[in-house]
Amino acid sequence: MSGRSQIWRGRLALAATIIIWSTPPIFQFWLARDFDPWSQNFYRYAAGFLAVLPFLLWRSRWSLRRLGSKDWLGCAAAAVPNVIHQVAQTIAVVLLWPGIYALLGRMSVIFTALLAVVFFADERWIGRSLKFQAGTVLALAGVIGLVWVPNDSMAGSFPWTGFWLAVTAALGWSFYGIMVKKFTVRTGPALGFGMIGFSTAALLLPLMLLFGDASTIFRVDAWTNGILFGSGIVSIGLGHWLYYVGIRDLGVAPSQSALLLCPLGTILLSTLFFDETFGWGQIAAGAVLLAGAFLALAARSPLPRQSK
Repeated sequence: MSGRSQIWRGRLALAATIIIWSTPPIFQFWLARDFDPWSQNFYRYAAGFLAVLPFLLWRSRWSLRRLGSKDWLGCAAAAVPNVIHQVAQTIAVVLLWPGIYALLGRMSVIFTALLAVVFFADERWIGRSLKFQAGTVLALAGVIGLVWVPNDSMAGSFPWTGFWLAVTAALGWSFYGIMVKKFTVRTGPALGFGMIGFSTAALLLPLMLLFGDASTIFRVDAWTNGILFGSGIVSIGLGHWLYYVGIRDLGVAPSQSALLLCPLGTILLSTLFFDETFGWGQIAAGAVLLAGAFLALAARSPLPRQSK
């Protein structure tokens, strides 16, 4: 495949990823009427994992034989912050509404970079980057703005429980990203996602049995179950695969930057389906937050000095 064709393939994959990953808060908000957070997340993640399992096994049938116990334990460990992210997000979406949550979720860009400074010596340069520092300040200003001027759809005072759950979800996603980088070096991204997806579903199962209601799927109608499992297949299974294609063809930084468009899609969908409303204050604060996250992602490693 030519370089131009590869670039366009990556662009199309990322465009599809943006559309797909604009929808999880919408599905989670809608499904919360019938499913508790534990059950909803288990069924959606199990559906996404099972949908891509045949493809992963076919692509990785030789790689599986070379993996040791450390690889499996590492991917299982990465599933822990992923579970925290999934459950906290599902509850926060209901308390904050999908659009506001989607904006606050971009805090993960800053958290991930800060954690990378702590855990990876080759990324400590980012703490000295002026772009990253300026982006962090802008992002924090955007967060303060969203809290200071609550969403018009919220009744009463600002739901602080939802805010802290959104922070928890962003931290969980950030730790998840750091652990994916650390533990999927040998497995590769596709097989790593399969192993982590299996571990995530395995962790969510006992949590659902302890705190949730596994029998809900037998009491709701076929349309609701179709949304439940279909959203898992599309947003978790297909979405991750397309994202990996984008990373492979275009690189990590452009792919991360492109995902900053996801909140815009979530806001449009939430306005359309749930009548979520936004004042000019929320719009301005959200724009500042996204601009800060984009500026932080735009930071580049300094080039090594060439010897004379």
